[in-house]
Amino acid sequence: MASHGSERHDPPSYPSDDGGSEARLPDHVYRRRRLVALAVLVLLALFLVWVVTMGVRAVTSSESGDEDPAPAAASTASTQVTANPDQKFADFTPRPNPSGPGSAAPSSSPSASSTPQACGTNLTVTASTDKETYAAKEQPALVMTLENTGDNQCTVNAGSKQMAFVVTSGSDTVFDSRHCAAPGEDKTVTLDAGQKETSRLTWNRVRTAEGCPAGQAEALAGYYNLTASLGEDSSPQVAFVLQ
Repeated sequence: MASHGSERHDPPSYPSDDGGSEARLPDHVYRRRRLVALAVLVLLALFLVWVVTMGVRAVTSSESGDEDPAPAAASTASTQVTANPDQKFADFTPRPNPSGPGSAAPSSSPSASSTPQACGTNLTVTASTDKETYAAKEQPALVMTLENTGDNQCTVNAGSKQMAFVVTSGSDTVFDSRHCAAPGEDKTVTLDAGQKETSRLTWNRVRTAEGCPAGQAEALAGYYNLTASLGEDSSPQVAFVLQ
């Protein structure tokens, strides 16, 4: 006989294995799965970057390697020459060493190592006296000045044989240093650019004539002109007064 006081208990139900129902997993499991997937993607990206970088380096290395054969060839040629020190080069002329022994150093100034040319038209001759007026019995100093008006050194024959001092009054030649001069000499003088050289002769105020005859009269008081000459070069006249 059944008891009315007893209760019926059904067994608990579990999800079946046929996929009809599925229990939800905890949230931390899903987060872990997302992190794992993201890490895999990052690793794949890093791998791709590494592959591209290595490819670029390989291409660059191959291109630079194509430009190096020339130095290698030069090194090989140098090795061959060193390995054969007794080889003769019949057609080879060594380049001279400018600073080596037995070689002349180049001159810094061409004009310094070459002989100066004659002054020619670069020579200027001028005449002057040490005073404009001379008192009675005072002897004038006749002066000749030579000047190089060129830009380079030049030479001139400035010996006494080439010099002449001539004093005139109108058309009258009162004094000529060549009338009574002793046998002169030649003397080559080198003048730098702008350099001047002077020569003086004291005149005793006595007239002269060709052949230097004795007993010539003294020059009278008055106005006179002096001309100085060196060879064919003559100066302009310069005036002075004898009292």
